[in-house]
Amino acid sequence: MSSPRRTRHRPGPLALLVLGWLVVSGGELLAHDPGLSSLDVSVTPGAISISLSIAASDVALIAPSGDPRPQLRALAREALRMSIDGETLSPLADEVRIKDGAAYLHLSFAIEGRPEGRHYEGLFERSQSQSQSRRLVIASDVPRRVSRGHREMMIVRSDDRVIVETLLDAGSDPVAINLDGLSPPAGRTARHFLELGLRHILSGYDHLLFLAGLILAARTVRGVLVALTAFTAAHSLSLALVVIGGIHAPASLVEPLIAASIVWVGLENLVRGGSRSRWPLVFGFGLIHGFGFAGALIELGLARSASETVVGLLSFNVGVEAGQLAVAACVVPLVWLTRRRPMWQVGVMSTCSMAMVIAGGYWLIDRLP
Repeated sequence: MSSPRRTRHRPGPLALLVLGWLVVSGGELLAHDPGLSSLDVSVTPGAISISLSIAASDVALIAPSGDPRPQLRALAREALRMSIDGETLSPLADEVRIKDGAAYLHLSFAIEGRPEGRHYEGLFERSQSQSQSRRLVIASDVPRRVSRGHREMMIVRSDDRVIVETLLDAGSDPVAINLDGLSPPAGRTARHFLELGLRHILSGYDHLLFLAGLILAARTVRGVLVALTAFTAAHSLSLALVVIGGIHAPASLVEPLIAASIVWVGLENLVRGGSRSRWPLVFGFGLIHGFGFAGALIELGLARSASETVVGLLSFNVGVEAGQLAVAACVVPLVWLTRRRPMWQVGVMSTCSMAMVIAGGYWLIDRLP
């Protein structure tokens, strides 16, 4: 008896089509670049900012059609998370830019209780109630959300130094950074506050007008130096009392008193012509102006560590003094050159002093609550 013949099954057209698709698509999958994005984190004492760059091919995966910016913005806000000591930070602002199909996103994170602009609020320093180091935790879900195999190069910088450089993937853990010890160098802090002090005095027209009134009435170089020394010593004392001693005066009281001091000096120039010693009066008004300087310094932001507070305070004060000396160096020669003319006492000094009274009076009325 002959054995039955085995029937051979040849693949049909559909099977061949499926096999061909698998081969082609498999080759495409093997050839597909899993994608690489970059995450640049900048940490400063009062602000944290993030720059995220995504390649055009990955942007096409995230938003296949239409304007990709809303989807990219949502991805960044959801996938990038920041926390300090377990307290989550919320994005303060974001910006999305598209160029040649690639995406560039920028986010800045708000720090609870710290208004914008206060860049030296002490983010890097422990508070008195903290016994452990402060920790910044950065988590990114971008590799997991974009595509399988996607990787992300994360670089964390502080004060132009690279603190962390690592490659993230979908399974990477959040990156934790010890914030203690990341304070900017003392030299940079000193330069920053010196510039703030110089800028503040040169843009503080009320303080400059008060100084001009003192110089107008001074009859000798010694008189100018005594007035400037009394004013400097007084406002330095006020700054120290506020920043170190914690003694505060409300701006609603200090600002009108500063304006009143301008009116007083202008009137005294008109009535007495600066004939008597004024250093006690200048010292008293200097204390008031010092509280105004301190208010500006606190508003600009001062670190909480003892060393940085001292450096910042001294540097800010030096900046103020440098501005005062620069103004005095410009004004004194002009005043004494004009004083040689007979019209000085009746003309220039009276006109300038009256202008002081008017300007100070206007500020006084404007600053009253």
